[in-house]
Amino acid sequence: MSSRLPNLQSTWDEILSEIRKSVNPHRFNTWLRPTRQEKLESGTLVISVPDPELQQVGEKFRPQIEQAIRRLHLDGTVARVEVVLTSRPAAESVEAAPAAAPTAAPVQKKLEFDTGSLKPEYTFATFVVGGSNQFAHAAARAVAEKPGRTYNPLFLYGGVGMGKTHLMHAIGHQTKALGRPLRIEYVTAEDFTNEMISHLRHDSMIAFRDRYRSVDVLLIDDIQFIANKERIQEEFFHTFNALHGAGKQVVISSDRPPRELSQLEERMRSRFEWGLTADLQPPDLETRTAILMEKSQLERTKHPHTLELSPAVAEFLASKIKSNVRELEGAMIRLLAYCALKGLPVTIATAEEALKNLLNQQQRKLDIEIIAKAVAESFNLRVADLKTRNNSQHIVFPRQVAMYLTRQLLDASLPEIARFFGGKHHSTVIHSIRKIEQERRVNQALARTLAHLSEQLR
Repeated sequence: MSSRLPNLQSTWDEILSEIRKSVNPHRFNTWLRPTRQEKLESGTLVISVPDPELQQVGEKFRPQIEQAIRRLHLDGTVARVEVVLTSRPAAESVEAAPAAAPTAAPVQKKLEFDTGSLKPEYTFATFVVGGSNQFAHAAARAVAEKPGRTYNPLFLYGGVGMGKTHLMHAIGHQTKALGRPLRIEYVTAEDFTNEMISHLRHDSMIAFRDRYRSVDVLLIDDIQFIANKERIQEEFFHTFNALHGAGKQVVISSDRPPRELSQLEERMRSRFEWGLTADLQPPDLETRTAILMEKSQLERTKHPHTLELSPAVAEFLASKIKSNVRELEGAMIRLLAYCALKGLPVTIATAEEALKNLLNQQQRKLDIEIIAKAVAESFNLRVADLKTRNNSQHIVFPRQVAMYLTRQLLDASLPEIARFFGGKHHSTVIHSIRKIEQERRVNQALARTLAHLSEQLR
């Protein structure tokens, strides 16, 4: 019997290893990691779980289990999987748990540092620092050095592709590199929401709360996703309080600062401002060029046959594509692929040919629509939002910025601006222009935003 046990046990281990490749690490650790193989007889693989809440695992992961069995060519060995509640004491089901004396206290499962959700390429070493993100980068490094003791919470905000997610992953990697036995969880607000809904459906909220409230560093991305979700906000509010009260580090990212998240509860917004708020602005030409060179080097490290991007071509791309770093990186990848497939050198001439349609879009004639689109993208809105009668602050302020830039860059008439932005009275346009003009003199972040948008549009 003992000679067969390792082989029997390895069957479920092999299946788990295959499933792990395609399942969110948090879901894997919650649902699948506690399972154990009991036996394999007559085509029936019996696995055990230590908690009644986990008995849904077979049904919940049926497609992944069946797919893993096919991929491992176990179809002829495993016909069905049965889940049973373990009859062993909880202490015995813990991985590598030491034998305990009869009078010993139950063995607690050791919390482990899980880096499965951290992207290996997102480190401080690969983050390009410039004037637009220098402050946020310094704050992130300080948090990674002393989690829970410096800037707690740290709130990062900025537009799409500005580097928020990169910094969050870098914090996780740096904290691990310093050798601290801390548990770190990176999760998007969307995944947090979906996991909570799943646990609510299966009446397993205790497991959900235990995991998130026992971490040492919680990195939660795109918090704006939970806007208007009252039950999710309530749960995250208590999770935040539990962690912050215990001196654990919380890092949050969003597309806008806390005060502009009007669809989140006031008590939550106020807590987000307890620590440090740092913004990431669109990078200037030099930083965009450096980002492309860094990205090119990383691609060549992973794929040595990738064509090399010269500084001249990188600067050319950075000068033409200003709106979004991800779009800029996408243009580089498209250019390198185009040259590789056609056997052409990577030059400015081939860049103009390969990216002709994209560059033409970047160079079209400036008008109010283009200005409104650039402002809307900068604030993660739609142009339609700027034209509505919505007077929420997160709409009004970008609208005022758009009116100001339209007047500065086009010298359009007040009635023309008023008509475009939802038929406002021209006095509203005057007030908006004056307000932005006054605020930019005392608000450096706004001044940088205006300067970047002006450079992008000219």
